[in-house]
Amino acid sequence: MKIGFIGLGQMGRGMASRLIDSGHQLTVWNRSPAAAAPFAARGARVANIPDETLAGEVVVTMLADDTAVEAVWITSGLLQKLPAGTVHLNMASVSLPTGQQLDALHQQYGSRYVSAPVFGRPEFAARGELDIVAAGAPDAMARCEPLFNVLGRRWFRVANEAPKANAVKVARNFMLAAIIESLGEAFALVEKAGVDPRVFYDIVTSTAMNSASHKNYGKLMLEHSPNPTFTLKLGLKDVELALQTAAGLDLTLPTATLLREQHLQAIAHGYGERDWAALGTYLMDSAAGRIGGKSSPPAQANQE
Repeated sequence: MKIGFIGLGQMGRGMASRLIDSGHQLTVWNRSPAAAAPFAARGARVANIPDETLAGEVVVTMLADDTAVEAVWITSGLLQKLPAGTVHLNMASVSLPTGQQLDALHQQYGSRYVSAPVFGRPEFAARGELDIVAAGAPDAMARCEPLFNVLGRRWFRVANEAPKANAVKVARNFMLAAIIESLGEAFALVEKAGVDPRVFYDIVTSTAMNSASHKNYGKLMLEHSPNPTFTLKLGLKDVELALQTAAGLDLTLPTATLLREQHLQAIAHGYGERDWAALGTYLMDSAAGRIGGKSSPPAQANQE
């Protein structure tokens, strides 16, 4: 299949590599050309401008956030140039309002659109082990299914309305933040009681709480990963997306409000550039008195 691919960050690089390895013909574009250059040696065409990615059967978006997606697709007018026979497969994580705007514009211009955000870190993307939640019109989804089978270990059909996949992504990441917070609090509790948190980790992940999330994030808390692929600051953005989405739906999320405050406190004490799991590390360090001078949390999240 001929595929355009926009966005070669940590996730996008692994995904594009998987598609090339599976025999698909890619035209790639990245805002920083250096990230695209290695793909030329692997047989991909490197586009000079995003417009050159639109000639394939599917064009994949894997950009960083709402701002990047809006700049590339909406502000530039790229969306209006999408051929009727090409499906825009947006696999980036965007807010519900941005997802709704993209969907409305595709309908306005008569183009096909699928929203399919992913769960997983860069190493999962490189191995084709992402979890994918997809929504869109059945014919457009059918076009994308071969790509889902290459990129994911499993994919889920959410609905025919594309923005509903964005709501699922936001809700799931909110739950992940709550798992990290609860693990950190529990580790702090047992350590304060004189129990080695590693013993507790083995107990909970060997019994009822043996999910991949509990295992992976608990391990990261205890091992203090030096090379984060998803930072605590980025985790804060996910929590704030949940609050923003809830506000737009006239819904309150009390736990998300608490999580936001905890993230801000951890960032204020220097944990923001560590792995998201460092929220739990911060809670343990705070309870054990391992944190130095206190500082006031910032008034709002740092924007990157």
